Amino acid sequence: MPQRLFAGLFFVLAAIVCAVAPLPAVFRSLGIVLSAYLGFSAAGMPVAYLCALLAPPFGLIGGDPDWLVMLPIVLGGNLLAMLGLEFGWRYGALVLSPVLLVAPAIVSWQLSKKPLFEVALPWHVSEGAWVALHLLVAALGVLVSLFLDRRREARASGGEDEPRRAGAHREARGDAGRTAARTR
Repeated sequence: MPQRLFAGLFFVLAAIVCAVAPLPAVFRSLGIVLSAYLGFSAAGMPVAYLCALLAPPFGLIGGDPDWLVMLPIVLGGNLLAMLGLEFGWRYGALVLSPVLLVAPAIVSWQLSKKPLFEVALPWHVSEGAWVALHLLVAALGVLVSLFLDRRREARASGGEDEPRRAGAHREARGDAGRTAARTR
């Protein structure tokens, strides 16, 4: 239990550091997303929600106007991604979580082209890069979570290699028993 607590605290603090760091908005957002997925892998869903929803407002400390404009998109995408991860866990989350992460960005991108909703978002001409990088990081985060979950399950059930080792141990013991019987 303390190990999960410390890991969760580490990833929440890592997400906050990513939000406060003087980096471009896309890298700050990617750091928060990655911290949320890794926090989920290490300590569970509550830590993932803390990373995804608590850390982004800390980015306002630096007074970056670009971060203020992108904050609703970041928060909306993070919330949807974590909901997709929670409710589509296992293989459904591999598609659902990344798609939900970029859904607010895609909607904002398309609506900002319309005259009624025209607004200059700070990503300027790199909307496609924003979406692609977030899809990539989210898919990587879900894959890492799946890998670590399968590894944890295998370790809890004795592992896949355990029956082979036990069988080899029994065979060695059986051969030794047979040779001992022959010498008598």
